[in-house]
Amino acid sequence: MTVNPQTAGESHEDETTSRQDAPSEMSSDDLIVCRNPATGEVIEEVPVTSDEERREAVRRARDAQSHWRRLPADERADYLLEARDILLDHRQELRSIVVEETGKPPMDAMAELAMVCDTLGYYASEGPEMLADETLDLHLLKNKRITVQRSPVGLVLNISPWNFPLDLAMTPVIPALVAGNAAIVKPSEHTTLTAMRVIELLNRAGLPEGLAQVLPGYGETGSKLIDEADAVSFTGSVRTGRTVAKQAAENLVPCTLELGGKDPCIVLSDAHVARAANGAVWGAFFNAGQCCMSTERAYVHEDVYEDFVDRVVALTRELRQGNPAEGEVDVGAMTFPEQTDIVERHIEDAVEKGARVLTGGERRDLAGGEGDFFAPTVLVDVTHDMDIMQKETFGPTLPIMKVPSAAEAIRLANDTPFGLNASLWSQDRDRARRLARQLDSGNVCINDVIASYSAMEAPYGGVGDSGVGRRKGAWEVEDYVQPKTVMEDLIGLEREPFWYPYSDKTLETIDKAVNTLFRRGITNKIKGLFE
Repeated sequence: MTVNPQTAGESHEDETTSRQDAPSEMSSDDLIVCRNPATGEVIEEVPVTSDEERREAVRRARDAQSHWRRLPADERADYLLEARDILLDHRQELRSIVVEETGKPPMDAMAELAMVCDTLGYYASEGPEMLADETLDLHLLKNKRITVQRSPVGLVLNISPWNFPLDLAMTPVIPALVAGNAAIVKPSEHTTLTAMRVIELLNRAGLPEGLAQVLPGYGETGSKLIDEADAVSFTGSVRTGRTVAKQAAENLVPCTLELGGKDPCIVLSDAHVARAANGAVWGAFFNAGQCCMSTERAYVHEDVYEDFVDRVVALTRELRQGNPAEGEVDVGAMTFPEQTDIVERHIEDAVEKGARVLTGGERRDLAGGEGDFFAPTVLVDVTHDMDIMQKETFGPTLPIMKVPSAAEAIRLANDTPFGLNASLWSQDRDRARRLARQLDSGNVCINDVIASYSAMEAPYGGVGDSGVGRRKGAWEVEDYVQPKTVMEDLIGLEREPFWYPYSDKTLETIDKAVNTLFRRGITNKIKGLFE
């Protein structure tokens, strides 16, 4: 079975035209050509991991993990803190690699580094407690004691995407390591260099050799690694996620899938319109819209619709777009060229069906014409039969629809197979919380956008086609451990009442006990003793 390595930029499964299906025309089966999407220039060429190298990497990872798992969790946490210091010492270098490899502005790259550093610190601080043995208070077997131990699963595979190559290469690895596992990253071929460098720096903290590795490659590499792994973390498209899940299921190993999104922005009549407009613009165009939690569609109450649209258009026209190496920019290049084709198709479909483009709507000739840039785009007069309102666009677009009520906004927001994130804008917080319950979404931000991803303590993930499982907090650590129940007898009788030999007297005694214990109310319990 061949699995496409993740590309979070693959949109709805019917739309996918990803280069993940085959090497690009500028690459070969055994070579990855890394390019700067803002200039089209070749950065470096990286060999694809051979079968022999893969097998040796897995062997070294398992050897290293056999030692690593025996270390106390707080000692493993110390390595994470040391690694954080090393990453901070190299922060400018890491930012530069991310910017060059993705075409995103330095501020967006900085957000990735901050997320990685916070994740390292959070799991170093909280991980040992999450992994500590837990004694359960038993409601029935008072003569017993149960302790739950947590053992590492072994080897965790992280198939990471191109849209956040630093964050998503590292943040699934960190809880896996603190839990006592080894980790292998199979990055997208479009952003291999970022993953290679950050894992190299991580290893400088003194991790056992082979514990954390990067294996560059295409889909075949990812597929073969799934067969070697004890747990899989995948961030990517619905189509590829289903394939990963099937292969993991065949191997009886757990997998966490963070897939696409078609995240709605709901602006109610009592919203702080200026804040909502600012939030929607950033949420739609952050990372050139190449974010699974991007604001992909807006539903705005008719009372504030005109004001909201005017503000959004004005803010969008002020955005600076270009090569981040040539000056301050707000929006950079499209990292994945085929994704630009999808953005273009979605806009063309919308316009053919009656939508109007108020700003943007086309490729931009920047960086000498060699870069891949698409103008931040705002559309109105959109309807739900348009691809741009149904399929994941994963680009710098913001279609806005006027709605007569909050109920209609909720109905339309739920009219999608996706359910990753949503934003609600209202100055009535109680009402917003009630409406949040009605949204089919794994995350909801009230008067904010995307920010829930940064909450390390909270579960992060989606419903429907947006994925399976949860990341962040203790939820992610639990994905990388096997809970083990250890029961102890506390009294030490010669034999338990229900052990051999059976007798009618023993049966009668147990029958009365069951009849008494499991009845409701003291009166019924007393009656049970004499029945």
